Amino acid sequence: MPTLHPVLRLIYLLLRLISAVSTTVFYRRRIVLGRKYLNFRGPAIVISNHPSTLMEPLNVGIHVRQEIFFLANYGLFKHPVSNWILTRLFCIPVKRREDVAEGEARNNDEAFEQCFRHLEKKGVLYIAPEGTSWMNRWVRDFKTGTARIAFGTESRNNWQLGTRIVPVGLSYSAANLFRSDMVVQFGEPIVVSDWATAWQQDPDQAVEDLTVELQRRVTALTIHTRDEAGAQFISTLEEIAQTEMPVPLKEAFRRSQLFTEQHLDNEALRAKTAAYQVALNTSGITDAGLKNYLVPPASGRIFLEKMLLAAGFVPFAIGYGCWFLPCYLPWLLAKKLKLYVGYDSNVKVMAGMITFPLALWTASTLLHWVGMFRTWPPSLIWLVLAALGLFAEQYLDVWQRVREQWKAAHFAKKNSVYVEVLKAMRNGIVEEAFTQEEAPAAEFAQKGFASRKKLP
Repeated sequence: MPTLHPVLRLIYLLLRLISAVSTTVFYRRRIVLGRKYLNFRGPAIVISNHPSTLMEPLNVGIHVRQEIFFLANYGLFKHPVSNWILTRLFCIPVKRREDVAEGEARNNDEAFEQCFRHLEKKGVLYIAPEGTSWMNRWVRDFKTGTARIAFGTESRNNWQLGTRIVPVGLSYSAANLFRSDMVVQFGEPIVVSDWATAWQQDPDQAVEDLTVELQRRVTALTIHTRDEAGAQFISTLEEIAQTEMPVPLKEAFRRSQLFTEQHLDNEALRAKTAAYQVALNTSGITDAGLKNYLVPPASGRIFLEKMLLAAGFVPFAIGYGCWFLPCYLPWLLAKKLKLYVGYDSNVKVMAGMITFPLALWTASTLLHWVGMFRTWPPSLIWLVLAALGLFAEQYLDVWQRVREQWKAAHFAKKNSVYVEVLKAMRNGIVEEAFTQEEAPAAEFAQKGFASRKKLP
C-alpha cells in the first residue's frame, strides 16, 4: 500500500466520514448492490459512469476501504489554491482535449507515470472513463486511458502485479435534486493479466477491446436509456409502474433495467407512452392522481391520511420551519451561481455542510431558552429535530398525493370523456408493458413485476 503521511490519512478518513453523512442526508433512498465485489485491495482501478460531476468520487469512494487517488480534469488545477489543495488530497491532473488551449501541447506522460507508480505500490485509482460529466441516464463512449494505464502498469511488471479493474454503475433518479434516489452497483472485477496475450499480439487493438468491454460492463450496471428520448420513455414507464405496483428501490431499479432491455426498441409502446404523457401534461394532472381517482385507496387509508394532515400539522410546521432555510439556501446558491446543472448537487452538498449543522445549533440553542428543554442533552434535541424534518417530508408526500387526486377528480368533473380517453391510453400501456402472462410468476416477482388488471 502507498505510504501516506498520518496527517493526510487522518484528513482522508475525516473527509470520507463527512462524505458518508452528506450523501446519506442528500439522497432520500440510497442503496449499494454487488457488495461482494467490494472485498478487494490494491492494485486496482475503480471506474464508473459520470452523470453527476464531483459526486461520483464521493458515491464510490466512501465504500472502498483503501484510500483512493482520483484522476481529475486538468482545468480544476489551474488556480494555484485549488492546485495546492487537490494535489494534496489524492488527485492526479489529467489533460483532456477540452482542457488544452489551441496550440498548447497535450501531454499526460507525468499523469500516467504517477498512476503507474501508485498502482505498483498496491494503490487504488478512481477513473471516470467517459472523461466529461453529462447529466444523462445513459453511458457515453469511454476514453482509452483506463486500459492504457492498466496495460502499462502490468506490462512493465511482467504481468505479475495483479491489477484489477472494478466496474461501478451509478444510477440517479434526478442527479441534481436534493432527496432524490440513487443506486450504486459494483460489478465483477476484470483481472488485467488475463489480457496479456491480447496486448502482446496487438497493443492498440487490446486497448480498444478492453475499453469496449469496460463500457459494456459499466453499462450493464446502470439504467442505460441510450438517448434523451429513451430517458423520457423509461421515466414515464417508471412512474406508471411505481403507481401501479410500488416496490422498494432495489426492485424498482431491477424493473427499470428490464424496461430498457425489453422495451427501448418497441416503437409502438414508445409512441403510446409519449402520447399519454403529453395528454397528462395538457390536462395538468399526474399518473398517480389519475390512478388514485379511478381506483381510490381503501377508506381506512383515506381516513388515516386525513387524520395525519389534520393532527400532524403542528409538528409538520415545526419541522418545516426548522429545516426550510437549510434546504432553501443551498438551492438558492446553486441557482445564483448559474453553473452547469450537473454541478448543482455538488454545490448543494457543500453548502449543506454549513447550513445543516448551523440550523441544528441554532434550533437547539433556542430550545434551551425554553424551560422544558433546558435539561435535555443537545444530542436528544438534534434527534428530535431530525425526526421532525423526516416527518415534515412524509407529511408533504401525503399532501401531494391527496392534492394530485383532488386535481384529477376536479378535472374529471368537467372532462369526463377525456378522462375515459386517458384511462384507455393508460390501460394499453399497462397491458403491453407490465403484463407478462407467459413468464413464470416467480421470475416476475423477483424482478418487481406482477400481472396487472386494467383500470375499471
